[in-house]
Amino acid sequence: MVLGFLLLVLLIRMRRAVGTAVASAAMGFAALGAVNLTGLATGVALPLNLFTVLVTLMLGMPGVVSMLVLQLFW
Repeated sequence: MVLGFLLLVLLIRMRRAVGTAVASAAMGFAALGAVNLTGLATGVALPLNLFTVLVTLMLGMPGVVSMLVLQLFW
């Protein structure tokens, strides 16, 4: 019975972690889209390639901001 309770708690925590990761990735993709949509007005745009998509998927919005900062230096 204790093992079943521990498995249930673990399942709930993993579900919350997966949901948080998906929400972070979605906000990152929204930020990437917003940067590219406003690129004509601001002159700043990030190309859509495998690297930018993977960084956005893994890091979310902080990844997009990091790529923008790196673009300022390069």
